[in-house]
Amino acid sequence: MVSSSSRKAKILLIDDDPAMVRLLTKFVERAFGDRTLIESLTDPREARARLNESVVDILITDLEMPGISGLELLRSAKRRNAFTQVLFITGQSSQDALLDALELGATDYLLKPVEHDGFLELIEQALLRHQRWRVALSETWREPVANVKDFL
Repeated sequence: MVSSSSRKAKILLIDDDPAMVRLLTKFVERAFGDRTLIESLTDPREARARLNESVVDILITDLEMPGISGLELLRSAKRRNAFTQVLFITGQSSQDALLDALELGATDYLLKPVEHDGFLELIEQALLRHQRWRVALSETWREPVANVKDFL
């Protein structure tokens, strides 16, 4: 069994701009390649299918994409795993969209053009938050289950 501290965090990065995907993927791989497994996609429909079939620890997504919005991807990720950290990157969004993202459980957001250091700082924070959740949950799973006789 892999300990919670040695398991690599699974990141799904989605943006409809292939150049943005390549750039952000390089940032993550260079800074966190030893701690993460990253999958990058440009098709939001493919991303939704991936989120529906497997759990990701961190979702990095554009907010506004053709066909499927980042908000829909957030919903899919949170249905599968409430502890998924969701980071939005957006070039243009309304106040309503950002408020919806917050209400649905988004972790944070960055405006495009994405600044290298700020982006890496958000990833680091998401990794730390993810690790805290994993430790907290593993600790609660180790606690003994109450004796059924106490409830009868």
